[in-house]
Amino acid sequence: MILAKEQISRYLRHIIMPEISGPGQKKLLESIVLVYGESMKELSPMIYYLAASGIGKIYCSLDDENNFDDLLENIHDLNNDIEICLIDSEHLVEEANFKIILGSDDFFSEKISIMKDKAFIPTVVAITTEWKGFFQSFDEEKIYNQFISMFQKFNKTKKNDIKHNSYGKLITDFILGTICVVEGIKLCLKLDDVLNDLLYFDILTMEVNNIRLDKIDMYIRDNKDERIDIDYNDINEKLSKSKVLIIGTGGLGSPAAFALAYAGVGTIGLVDSDVVEISNLNRQILHSASRIGMPKVESAKLFLNAINPYININTYNIDFNKEVSDMVNDYDIVISAVDNIQTRYLINDACYFAKKIDIEAGVLRFHGTNTTIVPDKGHCYRCLTPDISTNGLSCAETGVLGPIPGIMGFIQAAEAIKLIGDIGVTLKDKILMYDALDRDITIINVDKNPECPLCGEHPTIDEIKEYRLSCNDNVLD
Repeated sequence: MILAKEQISRYLRHIIMPEISGPGQKKLLESIVLVYGESMKELSPMIYYLAASGIGKIYCSLDDENNFDDLLENIHDLNNDIEICLIDSEHLVEEANFKIILGSDDFFSEKISIMKDKAFIPTVVAITTEWKGFFQSFDEEKIYNQFISMFQKFNKTKKNDIKHNSYGKLITDFILGTICVVEGIKLCLKLDDVLNDLLYFDILTMEVNNIRLDKIDMYIRDNKDERIDIDYNDINEKLSKSKVLIIGTGGLGSPAAFALAYAGVGTIGLVDSDVVEISNLNRQILHSASRIGMPKVESAKLFLNAINPYININTYNIDFNKEVSDMVNDYDIVISAVDNIQTRYLINDACYFAKKIDIEAGVLRFHGTNTTIVPDKGHCYRCLTPDISTNGLSCAETGVLGPIPGIMGFIQAAEAIKLIGDIGVTLKDKILMYDALDRDITIINVDKNPECPLCGEHPTIDEIKEYRLSCNDNVLD
């Protein structure tokens, strides 16, 4: 037997994917990653997803090691297959399979100076600033050295003295850090050819670009010179007074709630009727092995209270159905983090009639989607998926790479923060599509369907309906 029975249950969503399967998961469990970051807070989602995915040994080098002991305890409870410890910044484990460097451009410059004489190992780099950053994977020393040379050439001209607001930078680190986990797994398992261009993602404006290595100077200069004109005191007050309902506390709901708790959203409502199972733990980072059998909403509340004891968390250990759908009226924004199409329809309809924003996402295998639905001002979920009987597949049938819902859930949280703060550009009238294997993030415009039976020119739906489909019709999460 390649894996123990408990491991098969834990990593089942990976094992059923032919790209990973049992031998691939065993390789992940035998792998070693070196992680370099600025602080525990910014790095924590990356470490949670590395551990949840089954990366066997995680060695962390941090400028700020505060709260590492708490993280260590949580990681061991999440996955006791994992070994995690601190190392000093000059230490390099010779047998490491890959390393990840996540932080500001000045942090990256400092780390590469320290590590310049060390042997090359496959590397994932994410350089972040407030609301934006770029990342790249390197499996060839020549290309990595070319990147280092170009970066040092343009970075040395001016030290970045901009003091970024905590959650603007934090949400960027959460999203790009989780993408780094995906890239690291791909390097470890050799799942895809590594592309030479860097990928740039501006989360505030929802712009995505590929950057040639010899063109990174403009992005470095922009990061150093641009000062985002945002009144964060005003946004902090708005966040503290806001109420966000998260329907589903699994693969999507976990990261969404994680980020919103850190951002200081005043009230978070959690809806879920399930209990924690071991098969959840490769992707649902709010939960842990010691809480298997506990209602997910209560498990999530314990975790979120530890992050931020000052926010109010309402739990609803129920199915979201027609009878309780009016609960959306008590919240400003709804995050749809469910695993079946009939509940997505129900959430969409309930939000439409209540005139509440619905932030929608879905994942399957190596893919994710995200969109923001604003009633009467753009498309609805029915515009995108007009036939509820569409026969989709679920991750229980085809699998999902653990960090993929993490990325989508953090983007949902970013959308909520932007909407509450009235800043930036959201995914209203847009859909974001993420293909992890091709390392592609695409954002396309979508139109409202004039024939939509709910929000179209001649609507035929005038009340909330309940839908019952077989499990073969379930999709996503």
